Amino acid sequence: MSGDNGFRFAGYHPIISCEGTAEQVAVDILLEADALVFSEADVVDVTRLRKASDIQDNYLNLDYDWPVCIVRVLDSRRERFKLGNLYAGRFPVVSYVTHPEIEVLAIIREGSWRRWHGGRMKPSDFCKQELGMHEVKREGFLKSYWDADSLTAAAREYKRLSKIPKGELCLADLIR
Repeated sequence: MSGDNGFRFAGYHPIISCEGTAEQVAVDILLEADALVFSEADVVDVTRLRKASDIQDNYLNLDYDWPVCIVRVLDSRRERFKLGNLYAGRFPVVSYVTHPEIEVLAIIREGSWRRWHGGRMKPSDFCKQELGMHEVKREGFLKSYWDADSLTAAAREYKRLSKIPKGELCLADLIR
């Protein structure tokens, strides 16, 4: 299998690093629905660890019987992630950016892209103030709000509507 970036996930077992609660809930929902470019059975773990050193210490010192890669789901385009010399050549890293915030997907699902886009309000603030989603960052709300179909549709619409820099991957690129 391959994402739009050309990385071939076939044979790899990903460690998925999620920036926050919303990213982790999205990944969990999509994994459970078998909607990602790799299967849930192939995933080593879904973690909130984000620093390269933490992932190295917790996952990369183990002896795996299969190739492992690191999949990062985060909203920051500038966050640095550099594996140490011992690991850099052995463990591919692929990042999927949900810039500016994954809450944009809720804005899209609610049909409010035009009202929000171009304004100065952060997506999470817009969700709270304009859409009444006061718990938009809470796990319980997110699990009840999203299902795999609505998440997939919103991610694909985000990719269509947004000006994503060339070479940058977004959540839609991680979905089959």
